[in-house]
Amino acid sequence: MPRWLYLLVLALPAAFVAEWLRAAPLWIFALAALALIPLAGFIGVATEALADHMGERLGGLLNATFGNAAELIIGITALAAGLPNVVRASISGSIIGNALLVLGSAMLLGGWRFGTQRFNARIAGQYAAMLALAVVGLVIPSIVATLGRSTASTVRPVSATALHQLSVLVALVLLGSYAAYLAYAVFGVHARDPRERHAGERQTTRKDGKAGEDGEKPRPDGRPPHDARHPGGAGARAKGWLGRWWGETIWGPAVALAGATALTAIASETLVSAIGPVTQQIGLSQFFVGLIILPIVGNAAEHSSAITMALRNRMEIAMAITAGSSIQVALLVAPVLVLVGQVIGMPFDLNFNGLELAIFALVAGLYALVSLDGESTWLEGAQLFAFYVIVAVSAFFIAT
Repeated sequence: MPRWLYLLVLALPAAFVAEWLRAAPLWIFALAALALIPLAGFIGVATEALADHMGERLGGLLNATFGNAAELIIGITALAAGLPNVVRASISGSIIGNALLVLGSAMLLGGWRFGTQRFNARIAGQYAAMLALAVVGLVIPSIVATLGRSTASTVRPVSATALHQLSVLVALVLLGSYAAYLAYAVFGVHARDPRERHAGERQTTRKDGKAGEDGEKPRPDGRPPHDARHPGGAGARAKGWLGRWWGETIWGPAVALAGATALTAIASETLVSAIGPVTQQIGLSQFFVGLIILPIVGNAAEHSSAITMALRNRMEIAMAITAGSSIQVALLVAPVLVLVGQVIGMPFDLNFNGLELAIFALVAGLYALVSLDGESTWLEGAQLFAFYVIVAVSAFFIAT
């Protein structure tokens, strides 16, 4: 994400001033949303720097845990405010936003610049399979609720209590699946084929012995390599004692991560508190706010990284970012929100509406299709982007 965007953090005190002056809710909402964009990005930067001090495995686990911290904080805040429909819509919006808006934009811009871009179809296929399985698990409670209503004449409909209980069980299973995903991707818990070991020994290297660009891989959570997102490393961006504190000690990134997380929670509370008045003031549905606006705000850093990688002709990393973020939302963010709802006394189930279910199915299928041949063009990106626009326009006409 461009560094000048971090100036948007000044929108947070501006939001407080607007709230104190009792300005129009739309101004408060807009300022809080703008402040969340750099805060979400800074959580990613601090997590990356902290991960560098913790080693590959613990660093990968930290990245996988905090990869979607901003979305989780926004979701918990909205859930505590009694807006479960907004939370469900934001989960859906994060998944489709990554798979349609971000991937489409990356393919469109990268393809326009380089023509046909190529990536490893096998690795992209693995991400597509994980995304499809994650989405299937996420929508099971909705299918059960729908079948219960459609067979009400012969079978007792599913009660709200039973649906909550089912959602909790599904959440636990999804978290177990995420733990297995981390065990495989982060900690390497799998039998390794000897042929893969020999192939790894033949990895492209430069004369100085360092891995070349062909040897760079995205992090296990789908994020790009540290030096790809932040050229020169975290310590090279600052000077003097501040640079040493950030790049050579664990305390600088740790303090920055804690501060960014706290400010994100404050900005999220301001944002969520303005959702109700804003929707009443301008006639915008809460469903649209959750499906379109909140995911764009919470995912701004990942959006920028994916597009940057595509513009560097590194489409494989761009696809890993989009799929990895969607998988995290389905297997980590959504289950945690279900369990948090039980703890805070705001039961939250995974009963998505019909439009969201249809979109989930189409997104999983489209991602698999675009990864089949190992190539992408600007036309494919334009079509994915157009599909997202259709979804956004459709959501605009849904009043919830």
